[in-house]
Amino acid sequence: MCKIVLENVAVKRFANVIKRSSSLDNLIFITVKGSEFESTAYNTNKSALKAVSVDCEKLCDRFVNELSEENVKIQFSNANKLLSVLSLVGTEGVKITFEIASNNYAKKVTVENNEINLTVPCADSNALSFLEIPERVRYNIFEDTSNLLYKFDVNDAEFKYMNQLFGLNKESVRIFFNKFRNEIYLSEIESTDENVRANVNEIINDENFEEFKNFEKLYCKTLNISQFEDVAGIENHLVCLNKQYFFWADNDKRYTIEFHNNRIKIVSYDDESGMKTFLVMTYIQFA
Repeated sequence: MCKIVLENVAVKRFANVIKRSSSLDNLIFITVKGSEFESTAYNTNKSALKAVSVDCEKLCDRFVNELSEENVKIQFSNANKLLSVLSLVGTEGVKITFEIASNNYAKKVTVENNEINLTVPCADSNALSFLEIPERVRYNIFEDTSNLLYKFDVNDAEFKYMNQLFGLNKESVRIFFNKFRNEIYLSEIESTDENVRANVNEIINDENFEEFKNFEKLYCKTLNISQFEDVAGIENHLVCLNKQYFFWADNDKRYTIEFHNNRIKIVSYDDESGMKTFLVMTYIQFA
């Protein structure tokens, strides 16, 4: 049985990776190729997806992967068990070992120091296979920029302020991003009137931006952005999104927000560990 080993692990940093990977629910589906770690999770209808990636060599002093560049899959049906073990092992001289079966699925993980040895079983290879994303689909979601319209950065204070605005109306989950030239506006329409919703959806579909300005809004915020890139050179763009998925994003110092033809992608960066978190959502109707 082959092994993946992390020696002298930065335990808090490793635990943070696991916490981020399991923030949607307790299920974790992880792939490791070489030293690259990536976890994926998504909502029931797959309209929102979260992924966490990090170089394992930045989580420990010495990293060994006996399967080298092969794809290794690690699954946990209850991440809390692993987090509990990590909380008990201390921070000095910690070694983490994944034992990998011949089908390249991890059987168990052992966490140890010079005083204690703790073991957590991994989920059966078929248990969480529904979380696996085919390589081509993964590329289209995370890396393909052929349909990128524009992107920009926001800092942590601005991103937190956005989430505070989202909390003003707990009865609704729809919010709007509107680009006009080099300005980005965030707004929310509070009305639940069916005629209003029908009119707004018509405006979104017809890209009638001037008409959208006339609707009464709970708030309209001009975002403080940097590193703006107007890739497609379009003057106006209006989309509707489900605000509840923005709370899946992690607390980082900087965020890059990309608007594509069919989705928004938010990438946040933990510069200390080199960890990146991806949050991808598809556009929706105002319903």
